[in-house]
Amino acid sequence: MNEQSPQKGRITVIGIGEDGYDGLSPIARTMLENAKVIFGGKRHIGMLPETNNATQNKWITPFEANLALIEDCLDQNPVVLASGDPMYFGVGNTLIKYFGSDPIYAIPAPSSISLAASRLGWPLSECDVVTLHGRDPEIIRSHLRPHGKLIALSADGSTPALVAVMLCEAGYDQSRMTVCERLGGTHERITTQTAQTWQSTATSMPDVQSIDPLNLIMIDLHAGPNARPLPKGPGLPDDAFIHDGMITKSEIRAQTISSLAPFAGGVLWDIGAGCGSVSIEWMRMGGTAVAIERDADRCAMIAKNAVRLGTPGLCVEQKSIEDALVFADRLPKPDAIFIGGGITQDGLLEHCWAQLGPHGRLVANTVTLEGEEKLLRFYNKMGGTLSRLSVSRLVPRGNFKGWSNLAPVTHYVGVKA
Repeated sequence: MNEQSPQKGRITVIGIGEDGYDGLSPIARTMLENAKVIFGGKRHIGMLPETNNATQNKWITPFEANLALIEDCLDQNPVVLASGDPMYFGVGNTLIKYFGSDPIYAIPAPSSISLAASRLGWPLSECDVVTLHGRDPEIIRSHLRPHGKLIALSADGSTPALVAVMLCEAGYDQSRMTVCERLGGTHERITTQTAQTWQSTATSMPDVQSIDPLNLIMIDLHAGPNARPLPKGPGLPDDAFIHDGMITKSEIRAQTISSLAPFAGGVLWDIGAGCGSVSIEWMRMGGTAVAIERDADRCAMIAKNAVRLGTPGLCVEQKSIEDALVFADRLPKPDAIFIGGGITQDGLLEHCWAQLGPHGRLVANTVTLEGEEKLLRFYNKMGGTLSRLSVSRLVPRGNFKGWSNLAPVTHYVGVKA
């Protein structure tokens, strides 16, 4: 889109850093000088020169209320001020979700993430980046690995202490945490300590150092002797989960996740979720999930497992399968459905199949003959693949060892055309 010929209804999103108005590009300054309406946070509005004659609107709470105000001004081509790169964990993403991409024209400044990586000499392509704005710090658990580099955008000044506690609990207490505050401005400050030191300082002397709300955390991960690194891929050990025996066993789960073919942003329905192992592994690989389980105790286990394994955003629905199907239209549209329980319910397979769009996947496991009969009938009607999965594990037998066979699992996979 040509910035010299503004389109009616265009929203220009201008990234601005700690160096303020003086750090903006000539194009960005021109946009602000010609703007009739400007939206932004109090700090960003305060960076505008006194000569700016636009109507200046500071963000109100809740943030969603601002979107309608921007919409009311579309005929004036409003300008939005944002931190750094507005398209990288910024307000630009929120605007696109509401308005679509067509009216959005972004002029980025260097993001705090880019500045922090430059200060420490970290290749961004080798780093995991997460945002903790409005999110549980426990999501970091899904990124823990022995030699990883992690960049976390803080929610506020208390976030580094919370992250330090979580790292210490997970056995990563000697990881080096570098807290970068107000990067790119005259008040820039960079402090490096181990997670253990950050935790001790926050606990013993909480007021010894005030962390600016505008900070991010660079974490050079180090797995200590008490850490238990877990793979990103499928097949976490069974004892990584709290469960009552109702769990898809590790070897079977690895095949099940592979058959579900998870991808970033994909939505899974996990029906008869048990302890949530399949949902959690799907989310650890970048998707979102709804775990449907009727038993209250198991729902509580799912929630605990989700926090412990870094997927606190897992949606848990305590519903019977019958109720879940009634309210299916209220759930996010699935890209994949796994049926781990309730397979013998009449119409369940057909109903789930109908919920899937093109390329959607239906995967189901059963260990009973009745369940196998249901899958065979569905397979004969709709196609797909059926396989028998068998696993033996080594167990003690007196003074010796031998193989113990797990119940064979009939495994169905169907992909919708």
